[in-house]
Amino acid sequence: MVTRENIEHIAKLARLDFSDEEYEKLTHDMNNVLGYIDQLKELDVSNVAPLESINETAEKNVLRADVSAQCLPTEEALKNAPKAADGYFLVPKVIEQVKKGTATIEVEAEEEEL
Repeated sequence: MVTRENIEHIAKLARLDFSDEEYEKLTHDMNNVLGYIDQLKELDVSNVAPLESINETAEKNVLRADVSAQCLPTEEALKNAPKAADGYFLVPKVIEQVKKGTATIEVEAEEEEL
């Protein structure tokens, strides 16, 4: 069974914040999903052949041809970027303290070119 503390831990790891109502709903929803999975585990699938393809009627995968094409111009790619400079996207660094053994690593927040 999933507890609210489990959901809070996952939210912290994902750097998400929810209201009390959202935590309760997520806890309830996660328990429903796990309950459904438990129901599926009870099914007898001993006579069911393994699925080899999601589209078993196709004899081969139908994928688009891998054709070389003109690249998107840099100006076009950057036109909607919140921040850009010298033909690159500018993004903030992640601010985080990571403890590994006895060492603490700090990453400062400043803009960085990708």
